Amino acid sequence: MVKVTKRAVEKFNEFKQKDESMGNEMLRISFGGYGWGGPKLQLALDELKNNDDILVKVEGMSIVYNLDLEAYVNGSVIDYSNNWFSPGFTISSPNSSSC
Repeated sequence: MVKVTKRAVEKFNEFKQKDESMGNEMLRISFGGYGWGGPKLQLALDELKNNDDILVKVEGMSIVYNLDLEAYVNGSVIDYSNNWFSPGFTISSPNSSSC
């Protein structure tokens, strides 16, 4: 199961409140290629849930990912970074590369 920090939930819900066009948006976890340590995960907004997707809901925030990624997503943590160089949602996984 994927974990979501309180900061990520708050930021996602804040974005949804500010932007009315984000009505049905979900955060999608997807395959982002291979790094030195194996597969990398990436995040993007998506409006559609496919039949073979897993849906996770956390305090008004919906997260989807394909069933094939479950082994890589388990234990992952989604957070929101205020880092000056690259602010935004991040995902870290003990099962994939961060290189």
